[in-house]
Amino acid sequence: MINEAKCIEIILTSYPEFQNGLWKEYLEDWGDDTPGFWNNISTFSHFAIELLKKDSSLVPGIFQLAEELLESGNDNVQNAICTCFLENIINATPEEVAPKKFVPFLGKKSKEYCKWWDEFTGVKTDGLWD
Repeated sequence: MINEAKCIEIILTSYPEFQNGLWKEYLEDWGDDTPGFWNNISTFSHFAIELLKKDSSLVPGIFQLAEELLESGNDNVQNAICTCFLENIINATPEEVAPKKFVPFLGKKSKEYCKWWDEFTGVKTDGLWD
């Protein structure tokens, strides 16, 4: 079972572009304060959104990692991936990111959650329900 600390370690080692860019800025902004795990995952979602805007080749791997964390993470990791990663991305559609740029990369658990989120919010994300 992957805990919060291991989750962040996996993300940072998997994506040095994140660690050396947005993550570094994020930690500098917080200074001596502790941002918290959910904020950390939210920051990773902003990294993913920026990659989606650029059609980066890193996108498929990010969603594969999210799926792995949903499968192997503890309750807090699963909750954060759903509410601070997937929700942030799906909420950025269609204004910032076209759904077709990420929906094809959603794994089974990710897709199930995104559909649940659509039902909860009364939205139908393009491509999610096909």
